[in-house]
Amino acid sequence: MAISNPCALLDRLLREPTESEWLEFKHNQSNTKEIGEYISALANAAMLADKDRAFLVFGVEDGSRKKVGTTVRLKKLKNGAENFENWLTHLIEPRLMIECLDFSCDGQDFAIIVIEPSYQRPVRFSGTEYIRVGENKKKLADFPEHERALWLATGRRKFEHAVALTNQTEDQIFEKLDAEVLYTLSGEPRPSNPLEILRKMQVLGVINDNLQGGRDITNLGAILFTKDINAFPSVLNKSVRIIKYAGRTKEKAEFEQEGRRGYAVGFAGMMRFIMERIPKEEEYVSGVRRMVPHYPETAVREVLANALIHQDFTLTGGGPVVEIYADRLEVTNPGNSLIVPDRMIDERRSRNEKLASTMRDLGLCEERGGGLDKALIAIERAKLPAPEFNSSKDSMRVVLFSPRPFSKMSKQDKQRACFHHCVIRWLQHDYMSNATLRERFSLAPEEYQAVSVVISEALKAGRIVPADPHQGRRNARYVPYWAG
Repeated sequence: MAISNPCALLDRLLREPTESEWLEFKHNQSNTKEIGEYISALANAAMLADKDRAFLVFGVEDGSRKKVGTTVRLKKLKNGAENFENWLTHLIEPRLMIECLDFSCDGQDFAIIVIEPSYQRPVRFSGTEYIRVGENKKKLADFPEHERALWLATGRRKFEHAVALTNQTEDQIFEKLDAEVLYTLSGEPRPSNPLEILRKMQVLGVINDNLQGGRDITNLGAILFTKDINAFPSVLNKSVRIIKYAGRTKEKAEFEQEGRRGYAVGFAGMMRFIMERIPKEEEYVSGVRRMVPHYPETAVREVLANALIHQDFTLTGGGPVVEIYADRLEVTNPGNSLIVPDRMIDERRSRNEKLASTMRDLGLCEERGGGLDKALIAIERAKLPAPEFNSSKDSMRVVLFSPRPFSKMSKQDKQRACFHHCVIRWLQHDYMSNATLRERFSLAPEEYQAVSVVISEALKAGRIVPADPHQGRRNARYVPYWAG
């Protein structure tokens, strides 16, 4: 948050047309309990108003907006024998980013409490949640409609909205962020006027007006458009790491590379880097000998984009990892899946909706929820083993497997392929049958019985069910277990 020019902030707040739910002016108010209640009320009201900060200002006459100065010194304020700021941390929950400013402007003393709303839940002080209704502080429990709306708002407010760097000048923004790629990817002509570019960045949520005469760069701006991730501590450990191993285990790594640019800036280069290094096979395409990658570029692209978009930015320890083995490609992101693996292909839910929508708008991934569908279809078309989705407590891993004929597939491989094929057919408003699954496995009609065994085992395992409970064995059709 780090306010660097409190006098400029004060002047900017005084230009607001009225005192609002997220802005309160006081002359002198040293009652710590009253201040704590206002912090809860302002934080919750700011969340409802979709503001990234709320302000409690001391030294301004309520009503007239006249600068009168104050005797309040927040750094010296105490509750009993305890320092006010320390006392406050025990009674405000969840923990908030709060900055207490004591400063002087034109010979008068002022104080401001700057409050960043919670990402988690409505803010309470001493066990009670408060809200601003108009210019009045009220208990949130007395306003059930506000309470419901606030819970929805806290669910929408995410990591992307938080500030990565504060009080940046125009030159500093263009020095740190790649504005060119914003227009290259969107296909729009780049304006010659820098202010037009800054306005577009603000509309996208890449930067914010910080009310001090400067601008803040958000985590969204940093993670997508940074030229050097080292400039942004909040996203420093979220770069993508690519590791290539010599064989099928981690025993020997051939190389390790870590990205240093934002996802939007570096995505195309990262894809080229991965595709150049994954295993390839020699094939003749239209009579021409070519080296064909083991995995369709579409599948790699969508799995990688999915990992970037759905990672949990609040977890420390690292960002997405791409591991290239001799027989598989693994893409892992921090944060467990919000959707059970069996429904990842058909259900739609995003942990970082603003990041997802911006990457879609820039053409870096498919329309909402369509990426994995497209990846699975590309894998089926290439007759590859079905991918594996592994969700654990703190991570999500997707595994793409190298080509493997039906005779070399394990029982688990065949069951995954059967289930995914059934889901894809269902998404296309069609059914799986023995014939469609034979085609999926590149098997001849006379190998009907081998596929019948796979279907029988999938039925016993409860992975698929008959499309019609009364159907006979001849021309039988199937749907995923959750669609029956």
